Formats: sequence, structure tokens, C-alpha cells
Amino acid sequence: MTSKREKLQYAYVFFADLLTMAVSVLLAWLITDGLFGVLIPYTSTDWLQTLCLLFVAFVVTFFFFDQDKNIVTRSENEEISLSLRFNIALGLVYAGCMLLAKATMLDSRYFAVTVPAVNAVLLPFSHAILKRLLIRFQRSWGMETLVGVVTTSDRAERLISEIRKDWSRRVVGVSLLEATPAAISTKVCGVEVKATFDDFMDWIRREALDEVYVDVPMDSGESFIPYLDEMESMGLTVHFRLPLLDRIEEACCDETSAARLSRSLGRCAGGNIVTMGTVELQLRDQIAKRCMDVVGAVIGCIISIPIIAVVAIPLKLESPGPLFFKQKRVGRNGRYFYIHKLRSMYVDAEARKKELMAQNEMNGLMFKMEDDPRVTKVGKFIRRTSIDELPQFFDVLRGDMSLVGTRPPTVDEYKQYESHHKRRLSMKPGITGLWQVSGRSDIEDFEEVVKLDVAYIDNWSLWGDVKILFKTIYVVFAGKGAK
Repeated sequence: MTSKREKLQYAYVFFADLLTMAVSVLLAWLITDGLFGVLIPYTSTDWLQTLCLLFVAFVVTFFFFDQDKNIVTRSENEEISLSLRFNIALGLVYAGCMLLAKATMLDSRYFAVTVPAVNAVLLPFSHAILKRLLIRFQRSWGMETLVGVVTTSDRAERLISEIRKDWSRRVVGVSLLEATPAAISTKVCGVEVKATFDDFMDWIRREALDEVYVDVPMDSGESFIPYLDEMESMGLTVHFRLPLLDRIEEACCDETSAARLSRSLGRCAGGNIVTMGTVELQLRDQIAKRCMDVVGAVIGCIISIPIIAVVAIPLKLESPGPLFFKQKRVGRNGRYFYIHKLRSMYVDAEARKKELMAQNEMNGLMFKMEDDPRVTKVGKFIRRTSIDELPQFFDVLRGDMSLVGTRPPTVDEYKQYESHHKRRLSMKPGITGLWQVSGRSDIEDFEEVVKLDVAYIDNWSLWGDVKILFKTIYVVFAGKGAK
């Protein structure tokens, strides 16, 4: 459920960024025309068309950028990074819009570059001002959410600190259930203690509250049900802790694993169920990743066809047999698919693999070997240059793979997986990934491969994929880690 803070922040940031963009356009015009005099005179119609296209580019870029993170808790470095990424994307989308519309001002390159450049400088300052306004004026605007806390002394400080990270909420009081009456009017993290167990419901009934956070050490929660029922009947939004979920996380997850889980409450067979699972990509992220895959795959296919045609002749002359190697692999969450490569080995390679297992250089389930006798001379070249991977652009176009992901294991490898190994298959497999740009075959421990793949999945971003693609191009041309 989208919180009040997220809804308000989305609107505040949108209008703040739009205002910053307007200022950037004005400054870009003053710089290119007034200061340097390099802007060609255009008609009012030309300017109107350009400004409309720039607005469209801004809206599209803003939509695809994650705006959920609390802006108040973002650091200066995060703001600068966000501004750079946002304006690079904005410049690309704006250029695309101008090309598609065949806009008259398409030849005004100085203006097109200056607008995102100026905006990249102004945006962190704009966000800094917005943060100050949100913290200072939220209460006076009367738009804050008033929160009451019902908990115990050992839990109060951490809970209050966590709630305060949300600028749209203000903790107006706390009830310490195990405290004595002497604790009333004292403060915890600057919040006044308003009640104990004997009178906390009286306090909730008379206090101006929108939400109540309940965090008490209860097992079944049976004794607290009447209180929760009354709070709900008052129209309050009630957040209460689930000890069972805490115990499950404590038993099966570390701190990082617990942080990446999504949790939701639903109904099934007439009862309530808590759903736990790895956080999935938002729909807009899935669409953006797939669009990048399709565009990249089309370009990759166009580039690959002539290269494959040239390589096919010596490859077939050295080792008669099929040009392409088709192998069953394991993809997202255990789904099977067929991966395609240019054949770099002799046709009996799979049959000879068992004889060479003793020479495996990888510690774990993957097989890698220096000077593998099954690889042909041409095969060594196309492996070293990664030309053997080019047919996988067609697999990406079909939707079996992604440009960036994790290496899909063979069926034999997958059958030997332990439970935590399968975590690396929770995203669609890719032609390249974090493992490939972090050493490739130089990494000889399979557990290290798993850690890199999990790190990629847990920290996924579209910009991260773009960086991996550029790093892959460098690694391929440099020939680093390829065997």
C-alpha cells in the first residue's frame, strides 16, 4: 500500500523538479543566446514545439525514475548521483523526441546540451530546499500524520527513531505498558510518555491521532485483541508487530535477506495469510528492462549476422558439424530453456567432459579448465573475443534471456544446487552480468559467483544494467578474464 508520505512526496518532487526544469530552460536560453550568442533565432511556434517536447521528455524520465525513497534521508552524494543519471536520461529522451517529431530546433545542439547540464547542477540544490521545507512546514500546513506509540521501554527508542524517518508523520506521544505512573510526562527520544498499561486506551480515546503503532512482546496476541478491535472501531490506522514473522526471519534470514523481503497481508480460504517473498521489480522497471533488451537484441542481431557469417567458414573447415551449439539450461526460478552459441568445441565435447572433471579449476559446481582439449583453435579465438556468445542476442529477442542477468547453469549443475544457490536464479538469465565484469573465469570459487549474482539481484537498477553493459564491452575488447 502506498503511504501518505510516498503520495505527497511524488507530487512535491514532481512540481519541484518541473519548476527547476523551467529555471534551467531560462538559464540555458540566457547562456546560449545572451552570453555566447550561439542560438539561432527561432519563431514562437518553434519554441512552443520544443518546450512541449521537453515537457514530454521530463514526464517520461520522471516516471521511470524511482521516487519512493524518502527524500529527507537521501545523502548529498545520492542526490548528485540521482541528478546526473536523471539528466543524462532526460537528454537522451529529449533528443529522441526531437528526432521523432523532426523539430525545427533539432539543429540547436548548444541549447539541447545546456538544458540538462544546467538542470544537473540545479537539481541537488532544489531537492535540498524541498527537504528543508518539508521538515519545517509540514506541521504548520496541517498535512502531517499524527502517530501514537504503544510499546515497552526496551522497544520505544528504536521504534520512535524509525517512525521519525518519515517526514509526513509526527509522534505525539508514547505509552510504556510496563512503566509506573511516575514515568508519565518524562520523555523518550524527545517524545512525551502519555500513559501506562492502566490508562493507555483512555489516552488513545482522547488524543488526536491518525495512526497507532503497537509493538509489544506478545506471543499469541489473544489478550490484546479487544484493544486492537477498539482502535480499529475508532477509525484509526493500526500498525502492529507480528512476533511470528520476526521469529521466522531470525531463523532463516540474515539482516540483508530480511531487508530485501516484501511482506503483504492477504486472505485465503477464509483466513488471513502473511506473504513473504523477494521484492520483485516494479512494472515500470520490468517494462523498461524488456524495452532495453529488445532494442539491444535487435542491434546485437544486426551486428552479429555478418560476424557469424565470416567466422562460420574457418569454424566449419576445422571441425565439421553443426555451426550452432544448442544446450538445455536452467533459467528464472528453475524454468528450462535452450541457449544458443557458436560451436567452439568438437562435436564429442559433452561425452569427453566426464574424463576431464578431475582437472576442473572451479571450486564448486561450474566447470572451467585452462587449455580445454575439447576446444578447437577457432573456438579458442571466438571464446577469447566472446564471439561465441553472439547467437544469444536471438535468445534475448525471444524472451528466454536478458542482456544483463546471471549466468544460466546447465541441468547437471542445477541438480547439484543447494537451496541458497537457487537464489541466483530469481531473475531472468543474461548474456552478461556482474560476475562477467568482475573477473569472469579468474574467479574460481562458485560461492563467490553466487555472491556476485545475489548482489546484482538485490541491488538491481536500470542504470546498473547500463553500467554493466559498458563494462562488458571494455572487458571483451581488453580480453580480461576470458578463457
